[in-house]
Amino acid sequence: MDYELDEMRQQMAILKDKLENQTIVNDRFIRRSIKRGVNTINRRYLVIGIIALAMIPYGYWAFVMIGGLSVALWLASCLMMLIVVGFMIYNSRDMRDNALMNGNLLDVKRKVTQAQKRDANWLWFGIPMALAWGAWAVYEMSQKMGDNEYIVPCCIVGVLVGALIGLKVHFKTQSRFSEIIEQIEDLEDTK
Repeated sequence: MDYELDEMRQQMAILKDKLENQTIVNDRFIRRSIKRGVNTINRRYLVIGIIALAMIPYGYWAFVMIGGLSVALWLASCLMMLIVVGFMIYNSRDMRDNALMNGNLLDVKRKVTQAQKRDANWLWFGIPMALAWGAWAVYEMSQKMGDNEYIVPCCIVGVLVGALIGLKVHFKTQSRFSEIIEQIEDLEDTK
């Protein structure tokens, strides 16, 4: 009887060790997955930032030199692009920290949640800014082109396509933020 009891204790100890190791593996796996999600968001911000900065010289060439539009519209475009880049740098500053994933998951969750909220609130500024710029650009183009009946519809289609692409990227980023937060919550629930 004592032999069976000792054998059961040994099996329980082995099972306990396996479960502890499984928790460590899950913790590492989820942290790696969280890091991949954060890296995806940071890469997305980097690509958008590079495109925004590239639009500054391209905008001068396309708007002023080729299109004959005002320098004021180009300067407004430059300011808008610099605001976009500044926001992305500001919003991703905590998520670029390499020690972030090694720290307390509550801190990681708090920082990711704050970045998600700032990213969501960006639309309250970004959409009116883009609409004002788009209206200005359409007005200048219609003044420049005169009676060309296709210029306004073409500009509107261009603005709508740009808005759809921007909203798609925004919602994908929001979804990635939500996935990261859910993974952290799942890990917290297992502990």
